[in-house]
Amino acid sequence: MSVRQPPVIQAPLIDRLTVRHQFLHVAQGRKASGRFVLLQANHPADVSGQSRSRIRFGLTASKKVGNAVTRNRARRRLRAAMLSLLPLHGRPGMDYVAVARTASVTADWTALLDELTALFLRLSSKSAHPTEPSPNAQA
Repeated sequence: MSVRQPPVIQAPLIDRLTVRHQFLHVAQGRKASGRFVLLQANHPADVSGQSRSRIRFGLTASKKVGNAVTRNRARRRLRAAMLSLLPLHGRPGMDYVAVARTASVTADWTALLDELTALFLRLSSKSAHPTEPSPNAQA
């Protein structure tokens, strides 16, 4: 008598955005803003079979966030948060950029995770239901 093994759920592969043009391409996509983070998402410009199964992310913290020590702390916190949330809320075949805000350095860890989760959900609902053009948009 053999015991049936439960199916193995494989987490998507997570890569990093490393080149400036990748960050600029993601900045042209969808955005969701919070108190601690601005989260941007876009489909990758290079649509290969490999990029459709991966989630890529990048981090940025401008000099407005603070000095080098403060910016590095903000990026470390965002990196840890993104690595914990991307397997749960990230969509394979998408690129994400998290832009640190000044408050992200001193934010409570659970508040930062809650906000990033809400931003991921907001972005996924935007992509599931494309927004209609605004009434002010010129045709």
